Amino acid sequence: MRTSQIGDRVQAHYTKRFADGSSRSSRVRGDAPLELTVGTAHPQLPGLGSGLVGLAEGQTIAVTVPAEEAYGLPDATRVFRVDRARFPADENLAAGRRVSMRLSGGRTRRVNVLEVHKEVVVIDTNHPRSGQSLKLEVELVAILTSAPEVGRRGN
Repeated sequence: MRTSQIGDRVQAHYTKRFADGSSRSSRVRGDAPLELTVGTAHPQLPGLGSGLVGLAEGQTIAVTVPAEEAYGLPDATRVFRVDRARFPADENLAAGRRVSMRLSGGRTRRVNVLEVHKEVVVIDTNHPRSGQSLKLEVELVAILTSAPEVGRRGN
């Protein structure tokens, strides 16, 4: 039976369980399995690393990911005071809410509001799950392609 190796392209279903008790699953949402390369970082499965190495199709791995490897630790340098004008005038700004803020060039960014003053808003741009550990359960659904063999002699 073939098992996955670093560099293999695979499909996997996952469940993320967060420290606050919430969870997210690719199966519950009805998503197709996630495609990823074994041994490389993937933004949807932080901290998985090489956890899929050696798994056969249908096998599952459970990994506990510490906060610093999941979404990072809160960083005080990512807290800013910004002009109230960067938010829509009709936006209900309140501490604890996630809202969209206007950036230069017409782009927007989701931020967490910490404080609201008449002309200034204090925002936190850390990931909303920073500081939380994560438990991943990942099932290897299929091995799509094998890793290229590098440095084989006789080729």
